[in-house]
Amino acid sequence: MRSAFYNLINFINMTNVHDVFWSAAKIILQNIYKIPHSTITEVANMCYVSTATISRLCRKLNYESFADFKNDVTNNLNFFNQDVKRLYFDHQLPAKETINDGIDIFNNHFQNVIHNLQDTYNNIAYEDLMKIVDKIHDAHRICFAGNFFTQSVSMQLQIELSYLGKDCVAMYPLEQQKEIFKTLDQNDLIIISSIAGGFFNDHPDAMRAITRCPAYIIAITQLETFAYSDKVDMILRVGNNHHSLIGKFSITYIFEVLEALYHLKYGSKNK
Repeated sequence: MRSAFYNLINFINMTNVHDVFWSAAKIILQNIYKIPHSTITEVANMCYVSTATISRLCRKLNYESFADFKNDVTNNLNFFNQDVKRLYFDHQLPAKETINDGIDIFNNHFQNVIHNLQDTYNNIAYEDLMKIVDKIHDAHRICFAGNFFTQSVSMQLQIELSYLGKDCVAMYPLEQQKEIFKTLDQNDLIIISSIAGGFFNDHPDAMRAITRCPAYIIAITQLETFAYSDKVDMILRVGNNHHSLIGKFSITYIFEVLEALYHLKYGSKNK
């Protein structure tokens, strides 16, 4: 769970450096650990701006209020260190005295990535990938759903599909995703990607909205079962039970393969 970090970094990367909101976002990111214990007035003073500016910044970051932003930052910080450790050690967290054993981190992380990709290759049938390619081709609209990382990974596939004339969207702010779900019908396609199931578990309202709409639903995840898994039409299981950030390599692999297969089967026909 890193949504607050993604929101801040994405805003900073896309905003003019002379914008007052850019400066405030930079200061907040640099002092992120202070946010859970700060009031909006204290944050405004920290950023040398008014409380109204902080409120507007939170809305620009896709939060309804400073309180919502503060709550998301708090949740992010609670999970962040655990996620970093699992990146290298899966479910077995390292003892503090072993932190200098960098060669083990280097070797173990590489092996974990290789095993995750190998298991993805072994678990997925080529026919299932081609079924997804055909579903994408036949759909009137394609909606990608997920948290920031998987949405950003899907962007290259979106570019390919858009180039070939497909109507596709992948909003990151959750509220905007839910607005898109309301407009979909039985001729449309939703592809949800969630590496370790964070999107399924943390956003039950979004999952309810997805499963209520008549679109065909495909889930790409490392999980065998998850909230509302019985309501989706197809599950593409990647990786293994290594429920950590390692799975991002397999998610990336799948999206790149789908892009290549779609281009091979349908690219030349639509130009």
